[in-house]
Amino acid sequence: MGKPVKIADYLWEITVDDYCDTIPNCLISHIGKEFGCSAVRNGNYYGRNLDFFISEYTEFIIHVPAKEGRHASIGVGRLENATDKDVEKGLDKKQLDILPWGMFDGINDAGLFCNMNVTPYADGGDNPGTNPGKPDLYSSFLVRALLDNCGSVDEAIEYINNHNIIGKNMGGFNLHFMIGDPEKNVVVEFINNQPVVKEQYIMTNFYVNMDHKTPGADGVERYDILNANYAEGGKSMEGMHNLMKRVRFSLAYDPDVTPFWKSEFHENGRFAWDAPLDSVLAAPGVQSQIANFKHYKETGEYKPEWKLWFTTHTSTYDIKDRKLWITIRENYDTHYEFSLN
Repeated sequence: MGKPVKIADYLWEITVDDYCDTIPNCLISHIGKEFGCSAVRNGNYYGRNLDFFISEYTEFIIHVPAKEGRHASIGVGRLENATDKDVEKGLDKKQLDILPWGMFDGINDAGLFCNMNVTPYADGGDNPGTNPGKPDLYSSFLVRALLDNCGSVDEAIEYINNHNIIGKNMGGFNLHFMIGDPEKNVVVEFINNQPVVKEQYIMTNFYVNMDHKTPGADGVERYDILNANYAEGGKSMEGMHNLMKRVRFSLAYDPDVTPFWKSEFHENGRFAWDAPLDSVLAAPGVQSQIANFKHYKETGEYKPEWKLWFTTHTSTYDIKDRKLWITIRENYDTHYEFSLN
């Protein structure tokens, strides 16, 4: 079991081998149920942004070595509410057991990659799962389980079908997943308590099987930007890195961005993705968030009650070479490079 090594502020690297292989159901709530995200795959390159509240929380590059019955993997995860100061004090056994299960995105030695994004709540609460009677697997731990156990998209789909996937404590099935390998790419969503698989190369925060039409769909503008500039991401690691930069979440607070990201805002409930732009910009809640973010950027002063968001990390993966670039907290002038090997 390795010790965390600090790479930069808000970024640590660790190898975790002998972790709890039994899904730690008692710790189901550690991830949290509010985060955004964008993901895209083009050819050999795969990118994802994790969008989250501005905070002092840190990210981990997590290495898991191979062993019998388990693939090696590398990816990015987090412990609930852990800051640099918390990590410096040392992680206990319980934290080390849960850390590999807190993966937001990753790739394994077979070239299988996966990430999870939030969607609007589908069923409003706990549910019996997709296959009652089969082994339980909570949706928030699916990334870890697939990286450990599957070597292809087809194997991942079979694994999902052979488990009872449950959305407990995540507001129901409000997660969907991009799963890919060197030859194939799909998005898996859970609709009416059943997995729905679609060949798809872009994923933000609405159900791709419902074509932007779900109430309160988030990420519509981000999806359109990724689609319009999709070719850029297939050229190189730099190209994918730059494509993900186009949808960094802080742009949501820039009223001069065209189109303005109106689907990201709330006012007396969530705006529909097709709400009139004037009504969105005129809403007091939207005006205050734009003003607060401007104040934060100009002064560095931030109040947690503002609940402003930014992109906490951008991951760019080379699928063939199993390499990872990561940019932290929208500092796109700097990235850190890691390899599965």
